[in-house]
Amino acid sequence: MLKLAVTGGIACGKSRVGAFLREMNVAVCDCDSIAHDVMRRGSSVFDQVVDEFGSDLLDERGEIDRDRLGDIVFSSSEQRGILNGIVHPHVKAGWEQWLKQIDEPVLAATVIVPLLFEGGFEEGWDRVVCVAAPLEKQLQRLAKRGFGEPEARRRISAQYDVTEKMKRSDVVLYNAGSLDGLRKQTERALKLVLES
Repeated sequence: MLKLAVTGGIACGKSRVGAFLREMNVAVCDCDSIAHDVMRRGSSVFDQVVDEFGSDLLDERGEIDRDRLGDIVFSSSEQRGILNGIVHPHVKAGWEQWLKQIDEPVLAATVIVPLLFEGGFEEGWDRVVCVAAPLEKQLQRLAKRGFGEPEARRRISAQYDVTEKMKRSDVVLYNAGSLDGLRKQTERALKLVLES
């Protein structure tokens, strides 16, 4: 089965591309969902994160407050590295397990890996697809998610520059226009990948 990795900058449209691919009979796994699952209360990852960053991270239900954690790790590359060192091995194990368990007939299996290059996860894929967008679009989308411009810029700069990700990818989808335009790019890219 064809294995695709989808990566790109924050607020570039990776999840939207994943949704389009699902509609096109492609199995899709999102690493953000795996990360949420492995950090739930009761897991070893939860315990490690709380031990490292403190119980002030917990919300009223006793779960990790992702906004508080984000404030810490997007303000310090050292803290971000510590968190990634705890979480990334479990996320990788999660997507590897997911790939092994696909038993339905699909055109391809896709894993959305936002930090593909930052985490050193670029090996083992048949193709890497990068979803990119202009900085202004990223800032607009992050504003809709409730981030002020300074915080949005901090989160964007915490990842590899999207142009670097584009250079290192096999296929680039440039999300500067409409959703219909992104859908058409996704369809063309899938067709190209399946035919090559």
